[in-house]
Amino acid sequence: MPRLAAFPHAYIPALCNDSLTCLLRFSLFFGVLVFFSCPASLFAQSKPIRVLVWDEQQPEQREVYPDFLGNHLAQHLRQNPALRVTSANINQPEQGLSKELLDEADVLIWWGHVRHQEIAVETAQAIVDRVKEGRLSLIALHSAHWSLPFHIAMEERAIQDVVNMLPFGERDKVVPEFIQWRSNVMPSRRESPRFDTRLEKLPNGHWHVLLERPTSVFPACCTPKQPSTVRVLLPEHPIAQDLPATFTIPETEMYDEPFHVPEPDEVILRETWTGGEHFRSGIIWRLGRGQVFYFRPGHETYRVFTEPEPLRILENASLYLGSQVQAEAEIKTMKGLPKRMLVFSKTSWYRHPAIPMINDHLVHLGGVYGFEVDVTEDAEDFTDAKLATYDVVLFISTTDIGKSLNAAQQEAFIRWYRSGKGLVAMHAAGVHHDTWDWYSQLFGTDFDSDSEYVPARVMVDPAVKSHWLVQGLPETFTIDGDWLNFKRSVRDLPGVTILLTLDETTYDPVRPQFKKSGGKPMGEDHPMAWIREFEGGRFAYTMIGHDLRPLETPFGEQHLIRMIRWAAGATE
Repeated sequence: MPRLAAFPHAYIPALCNDSLTCLLRFSLFFGVLVFFSCPASLFAQSKPIRVLVWDEQQPEQREVYPDFLGNHLAQHLRQNPALRVTSANINQPEQGLSKELLDEADVLIWWGHVRHQEIAVETAQAIVDRVKEGRLSLIALHSAHWSLPFHIAMEERAIQDVVNMLPFGERDKVVPEFIQWRSNVMPSRRESPRFDTRLEKLPNGHWHVLLERPTSVFPACCTPKQPSTVRVLLPEHPIAQDLPATFTIPETEMYDEPFHVPEPDEVILRETWTGGEHFRSGIIWRLGRGQVFYFRPGHETYRVFTEPEPLRILENASLYLGSQVQAEAEIKTMKGLPKRMLVFSKTSWYRHPAIPMINDHLVHLGGVYGFEVDVTEDAEDFTDAKLATYDVVLFISTTDIGKSLNAAQQEAFIRWYRSGKGLVAMHAAGVHHDTWDWYSQLFGTDFDSDSEYVPARVMVDPAVKSHWLVQGLPETFTIDGDWLNFKRSVRDLPGVTILLTLDETTYDPVRPQFKKSGGKPMGEDHPMAWIREFEGGRFAYTMIGHDLRPLETPFGEQHLIRMIRWAAGATE
């Protein structure tokens, strides 16, 4: 089984390879699936994570770190057998950032202070390009918010936030332009950290994006040495593993919000000082297929990195971010994927507004994983000849599908399915299908009501803890969604394997509209995802897919890819 690529808003450490059985302990917080690492002895047997620690090596560091700060960090990280650590500095050939060194890194830890402008733009851009491709994770420490790689990463993220508002087919037509030059001037407290943006379609079909450049700075800093208090906001995030809920760093240099950066995906740590100042001191952004982590505590003459908690955070971040880079690389060798998949999204009852965006996302996902995806709402595509070219068909929220396909088209689909093919149904593909008897039998139940869009606790069904479709998932975790109630559970139907269920005690399962009309919760047995072997074919259902949000998380991506692989015939 391939290592999971960044499993869930999801996180999975270097998952064990096929020859290694590894016990992982997981949990989830506010929709963020996280891990507790394997024992070091097990990590040592899997592929090591390659870490490059880069340092300016300014002489002042030696007051606290006799062999320089970068070498001090590298020496500490080398104590973990799961890490293979190299130390580099600005005084080496090619400033310690040669292609050869970067090629041998999964994680780049960057300490910069006063020599930021000596780094060539081309070098910084190459680093950010590697991050976007999922080949490198960047950890920026303290003053590295001034560094060119971090600046460019935040600029690229600002562009990404705007581009992501467009359909996938339009995103390669964007022409970005920043309003102002790159600057290191600290903003006043009156300046908003929001970035003005204008999006305009040009006559040639391209999109002109005019946006304010993130400065990656803040309005106040640098009071005399003082202690800070750090509070863990996401205690079950892998970067926060083994940290106390709060801890003190005795010697710090204060930074104060607002930090003029794009909205992060996760804020893991918050730091405060006695003067009332505060800062988001552990932040993650997803950039393309990769991630950037900013860790604020530092200053080269303070004993920040002699304290156990900052060192633990760097070690955790290296393990977590590096494992995701390695997982991304394994996508290219993943087996069991279909050659072609047909997505059908025609509706005959309620139509989810997000369907066009989800269709675009599925085409994009096929491109990432190397299989062809066609999208149709034309029922005329359901013929023996046309269906024969597909390994998998996916229904996305095809409400009342019996009215979308006529009798001949239904029979063609049944013949295709019974020939040993696979169907994946998402979200409202389980809503109002009693006008097609065969599909009703296949699905095994029908829609009763649903919840509001809320977080809910998801549970791995105890009977399938060892199944590869749920490998690496915690026993329970929380994600956001629109949760459907069915008229009955499918648990006892022939050929059904329940994968995930919902804990109705963690959310209100019936929204007010359906309460008025007699909608009912399902109670203790509320399936959320299952598979079924039925009449010679393979059927998989997942409740996610109300909109794009859960599908764009690493959890949603990997959960869906696994279901597609199973439908295509994969067995692990």
